[in-house]
Amino acid sequence: MRANLENELIWRRFRRNASVSVVGSGLSLALKLGQTALLTKLLRIDDYGRLLIALNLFVFLDSFFGLRVSDVMFRFFPVLQEQKERETLQGLLIVCLGICLASGLIIYGGVVVASPWVSDRLYPNLALTPLFNIYGCTVLISAFTGLYEPILRIHDRFASIVVPQVLGSLVTLVCLAVYLEKDVDLSVKHGYNLKVIVAIFAVGALVQNVPPLVQALRLVKPFLSGVNTKPALRALARYRSEVVGCLVNSNLSGYLKFAISPGDLFLLGLFSSPAQTALYGLAKQLTAPLALLQTNIQTAIMPEITALAAKRRFERLKLLVSRYLTLTFVVSSILLIPALLLGRLLIVSWVQPEYVAALPVFYALTLAAWLMLVLVVFRPLAVSLDLLRWHSLALLASAGIVALFIVAGKLNALTMAYCQLIEVLVLRSLFSGMVWLRLKKLEVSQTIGPREMGDAAPSGSQPSAY
Repeated sequence: MRANLENELIWRRFRRNASVSVVGSGLSLALKLGQTALLTKLLRIDDYGRLLIALNLFVFLDSFFGLRVSDVMFRFFPVLQEQKERETLQGLLIVCLGICLASGLIIYGGVVVASPWVSDRLYPNLALTPLFNIYGCTVLISAFTGLYEPILRIHDRFASIVVPQVLGSLVTLVCLAVYLEKDVDLSVKHGYNLKVIVAIFAVGALVQNVPPLVQALRLVKPFLSGVNTKPALRALARYRSEVVGCLVNSNLSGYLKFAISPGDLFLLGLFSSPAQTALYGLAKQLTAPLALLQTNIQTAIMPEITALAAKRRFERLKLLVSRYLTLTFVVSSILLIPALLLGRLLIVSWVQPEYVAALPVFYALTLAAWLMLVLVVFRPLAVSLDLLRWHSLALLASAGIVALFIVAGKLNALTMAYCQLIEVLVLRSLFSGMVWLRLKKLEVSQTIGPREMGDAAPSGSQPSAY
C-alpha cells in the first residue's frame, strides 16, 4: 500500500512538473515569436542579422567552452545528501561553483579581448564589438545554469526556473515595444540604437537567470555556511575518478551531439545548397513541438530517477521506467498519425510548390522524434547509473555517419534526416537496451544479495553509491 502511494506521488510530481515546463516553454516560445515579429518589422535586415550574431555568439561559445556540471550535480548531489556526507557535498558544491565561475570568466574575458579581431576579421564589421561586450556580461550569470537548475529540480522547484524564463522574455518584449514603437517612422529614419536593443536583451537574460540562481544558493546555504574548503575538497577526493569521468562524458556527449543538433543546419549550410538547407529547416520547424516535449519531459523525470537511484530503490526505478515507456509509447503512437497528416497538409497546402520536396524529410524527422520521445528516459537513467560513456559512444557513431556523408559529398536534407533516424532507431535503441539491462542487473542483485551474503555489512565499510 505504501509503495503504491509513493509511486502515485512520483507520477503526480512528474505530471505536474512536466506540465509546468511545457506551459512555460510554450509561453516563452510565443513571446520570442513576438520579439521576432517586432524586430523584423522595425529593424533593417542587416541590423537584425547583426543582432542575431551578437546574441547567438555566446550560445555557440558556451557549447564548446562552457563545462557542463548539471549531470555531475544530478549524479552526486542526491547520493551524497542521502548518505549524509556533508563535507563531500560541500566539496562538490565548491568544485561546481568554481567550474561555472571560471567558465563564465573565460568566455566573457576571451570575447572582450578578442571581439575587435572577431568583428574585423570574421564578420568584417567593427560595429559588432560593443554589442559583444554588452551582451557578454550575461554569460557571467548564465554560466551557473548547470548548477542552479539541478538544485532547483532536485528540490522540486520547477516553477522557480520556468517563471523567470517567461518573465525575462516578457520584459524583453515589452521593453523592445516601448523603445521601437515610440516613433511610427522609426524603421525609415533608422533612429534606433543597436546597443540599446542588445542591452534590452541582456536585461531580459539577467531576469531569467538571477532569481533562480539566488533561490538555488539559498537552498544550499546550510551546506555552504561555515564551509572549510580544504577538508571539503579532501572529502570529495574519494569520488575524484567518478566525478571526472562523469564531467568528461557529459561534455563529450554535448560536443558530439552538435553534429546532429543543433549543428545540423550549420553543417548543411556549409556542405549543401541553400535550397537543401531550406527544405531541412522547414521540416525541422514542423517537428519543433515534439523536440520541445522531449526536453521538458526529460527535465521533469530526471529528479525522480536520481532520487530513486540515490536511495538504491532499483525495483521501484524499474517500475517507473517501465510505466513511462508504456505510457509514452501508447500516447505518442496515437498522436503520430495526426502529426504526420497535419505536417503533410501544411507542406502541400500552405507553402510554395518547391517545398513539397521537404515531405520525406519531415516524415523521417517525425519518426525519429517520436521514437526519441519514448527513449528519452534512458539518458537521465544513464547519468544516475554512471553509464554516460555508452551515450557518448552512440553519439560518436552518429557523428561518424554524418562525416561519411560529408566526405562522400552526399549530405543533403534527406540524408541528414536519415542520419537522425538511424541514430535513434539503431544507436539510441542499442544504448537504451544496454542501460535497461544494467538496471535489471542491479535490481536482481539487490533482491538476491541479502539472501546470499546476509544483511549485515562488514564493520567500518562505507556505503557505495552504486
